[in-house]
Amino acid sequence: MAYKLKVEFTWGHQSRIIGLSKSNPSFYYPPPTTILGALAEVLAKRYELGEKPETSRKLIANLSKKLLALGLRPLNTIPLKYMDLNRIIAVKITRGIHYPSPKDLAGSFDAPARGKTIMSPLTEESPTIEILMVLRDDEFKFNGKKIVVDKEFLWDIHRLGSRESIVSVVDVDYSDKIESLHGVVATRYSFPVMSGVSIEGEIKKRWIYEIYVNPFDLREDQSILDYYLKGENTIAYKVPLMIVAREYPVIRVRVDKPMTAYKVFFKQIKTIIIGREG
Repeated sequence: MAYKLKVEFTWGHQSRIIGLSKSNPSFYYPPPTTILGALAEVLAKRYELGEKPETSRKLIANLSKKLLALGLRPLNTIPLKYMDLNRIIAVKITRGIHYPSPKDLAGSFDAPARGKTIMSPLTEESPTIEILMVLRDDEFKFNGKKIVVDKEFLWDIHRLGSRESIVSVVDVDYSDKIESLHGVVATRYSFPVMSGVSIEGEIKKRWIYEIYVNPFDLREDQSILDYYLKGENTIAYKVPLMIVAREYPVIRVRVDKPMTAYKVFFKQIKTIIIGREG
């Protein structure tokens, strides 16, 4: 099952590596795990599953088991990373004093630099990206309930990143016409650089690397913070950056087992995305 959605950003997003520093940079695009988290939030609301951390981890882990491919591409925007000062409440223990404390208001606040990413449009339209996700199938069991990933649910996604990272889904498409293939293919979507994937060359530049938590191997007993602190279960993703309006980055890749290139047909238009073999 393949789902394609177009997402407009209000201003950009804040998707940072958590737990390593107060002043950490944002990613260029929302990571795959953030997209799975946005979908998990929608499913939790639709099926009244609650918002406890253990419920969220279990739900995202179930989606991870079904996930075959997940990538994105810019349609008219270039991401610009920056850092600014933010006044935040300090939650800490210093010299035996628990903060925030009404007895020390000055010490109850902090002002670290925090990373953000502006999605700057290259056209007159709102900054927009396209997300493509391929699942093994669209249903699974969760706490005795049958959960179905309906394409209509994707319209409910309202943020990608922190609570300030507001987005609007403006188009959703669905297809079950999917073919898997190996060999040399060309794609416009971000993809994981894992065993079985080798870069043949960039057709239209520019492509960069970002390090994400592996979205294909998420476990119920581990949080995203656990993976980063332990330095495990992270992979490199090749990510496209759009420089000129309507010149979409394209890259040529050789794909062999255990990875697969998926050819997805949306209204007779073929789309190639790279993921793990199903």
